[in-house]
Amino acid sequence: MTDSSTRDGFNTSRRDFLKFGGLAAAGTTLGAAAGAGFVLGRDPDANVGWGRTEAGKDMFFNRKPFEVDHAPTLEIVGPVERPEWSDFLFNRYPVIGQAIMDGWNPNNGWETIEDERVREYYSRHPDRWPEMLQAFVEMDRRSQHREKHRDRFALAWAYGNAYDKGLMTANFPPVPYEHPDVDDFKWVKGEPAKFKSPAHASKLVKQMAFKFGMSIVGITKLDHSFVFKNMMRMGGSNRNWGDEVPKHWKNIIVFGAPMNWDPMYAAAGYSTSYDAYFRARMATGLMTAWLGELGYAGRPQWPGRDYEVILPPIAIQAGMGEASRNGCLMTPELGPNIRLAAVITNLDLEPDKPVNLHMREFCEECKICADACPSGSISQADKPDDVVRGYKKFKFNQDSCFRFWSTAPTDNGKGCRICIAVCPYTRKNNWIHTVVKEMDPRDPSGITRKALQAMQHNFFYYPEAEAYHPDWTGGNFAGYHEPPEWLRTENYLDVEKTWEYDGNWEGF
Repeated sequence: MTDSSTRDGFNTSRRDFLKFGGLAAAGTTLGAAAGAGFVLGRDPDANVGWGRTEAGKDMFFNRKPFEVDHAPTLEIVGPVERPEWSDFLFNRYPVIGQAIMDGWNPNNGWETIEDERVREYYSRHPDRWPEMLQAFVEMDRRSQHREKHRDRFALAWAYGNAYDKGLMTANFPPVPYEHPDVDDFKWVKGEPAKFKSPAHASKLVKQMAFKFGMSIVGITKLDHSFVFKNMMRMGGSNRNWGDEVPKHWKNIIVFGAPMNWDPMYAAAGYSTSYDAYFRARMATGLMTAWLGELGYAGRPQWPGRDYEVILPPIAIQAGMGEASRNGCLMTPELGPNIRLAAVITNLDLEPDKPVNLHMREFCEECKICADACPSGSISQADKPDDVVRGYKKFKFNQDSCFRFWSTAPTDNGKGCRICIAVCPYTRKNNWIHTVVKEMDPRDPSGITRKALQAMQHNFFYYPEAEAYHPDWTGGNFAGYHEPPEWLRTENYLDVEKTWEYDGNWEGF
């Protein structure tokens, strides 16, 4: 016979066991849920409104295996010279425009313009003068025809102009006005904070660039070869300077953001650079202010014309990417769809190394951007065919490029971006493109490169270069892609659609 006390004790223990087991199961379930929540909570995509950019996940390509001591697309083949004030197109053309408004007749030749720096430039490049003259003719023609096409482009122009107003009317960061020994320190608070090491400083600076909305970032020592001579923003001008480079200009933090993808693919009429320009400018102000809070100087450099340095080669030195055929920086994540900005600082930083991703070989074989260029400004040569200030590169005519800018059917007649849109590296981040971008620099045979180029040439439609022109110069407003749904006026405005789109379906 079983003892009742034993039986009752067993029954009690079983009930307790079941109760405790249920609690344990519930606890395990809650723990698993909490663990999953913790993991998912650390996923950048969970950070609504910030996401992968803020977490640095836009810069997903591991550059470490491809680091080199010398950038292959910054090959020195002659005496290295610093750029002049007049080498910057956005210095030249306003001076020429003002001279015309003041009564100077450009048909008398560049030799007769009063500004000696403009004369100096065209004495080196006399073949480019007719292109600059034609740019001013095209500005007038565009202004005469623009309103006839407002029904078609109204939403695209509104989008671009919204960012343009933000870019041009914002006073952040303020345009430098004082001597750089004063202006660059205006936000500095107290003594410099002591970092554990330059490597720690670089790691944190990069994180802050991502937090401030930038997709790609690199750091390098400031190479004076890419600092303009006779050019410094000061006193409301950028001409009151000589050859001196301020002593506190030690390192430079370079970063960038892409233009909105779908409008960019529909260049020229539906695209704008101002969205990326605005974001990049704001990031320079935030980075400069952040450095100042820690006791360090900052000199912001932002697009489209507030610079004292040439940023693409500096970004190459900082390991962000390589030079492309069209002269832009090309990164593995964004291709050339990146607008650069920077902050020069006296903070001691660990520099990044340049990389060899074999983009030079890709560009040598590709030529898609040169074929598509509506102004014929990009070299068709098989190998780099020019030497600029001592560096070997593909020939590029900035004046003829600007001539088409002045033709483009944008509200303010600025920008083209077609060479960026058609580039095979300018592709959205999906698994197909990611696999190809990971394989190409690791493939010594070049098979991946050739396969990608064959796919681009044979599977996708590329309008003829002339088709990108507006109708008043013989084109039909073509784009590599058709415009996105949200820029099609016929979808939202009370307009009569009288046009057809020429380009790939926007989903490709």
